Amino acid sequence: MKTQTKEQLFLDIVHANRNIIYKVCYIYAPKGMIEDYYQEVLCNLWQSFDKFEGRSKYSTWIYRIALYTCISYIRRKRPATISLSFDISNNEDSALKEQLDELHSIINRLCHIDRALIILWLDGYSYEDMAEVTGLTESNVAVKLMRAKNKIKKMFNA
Repeated sequence: MKTQTKEQLFLDIVHANRNIIYKVCYIYAPKGMIEDYYQEVLCNLWQSFDKFEGRSKYSTWIYRIALYTCISYIRRKRPATISLSFDISNNEDSALKEQLDELHSIINRLCHIDRALIILWLDGYSYEDMAEVTGLTESNVAVKLMRAKNKIKKMFNA
């Protein structure tokens, strides 16, 4: 049986979890900067790859690195606004596109931690996993997530 090199293992893990990385970058990156954020996340993942101890799933570890990288990148670059928009094909319902644009605009207005919790919740992560990714306690995750959902409801209905 052939053993994988460290580089090949890293590439396999990144490939299997690339949607997580793109999702986080898409939520945090200004328009036209997603690839820059993606590259920054990959660099940080590679730099911390040897430190991964296996106490969590790779996807949880990748979420954590991606979130912290994007938030740090925002703080360094200080963009005026972070624009979120989906490129929905002409075949899609325009009402759906409007709702998605409004939802992402609302999510964009949340603070960094609320944004992180919402995308983790939308991906179906447990409170335990969300706590591990964000460094919060499970009870704090529950409270902050409930508040973030309420903020979204208020903004969506306003």
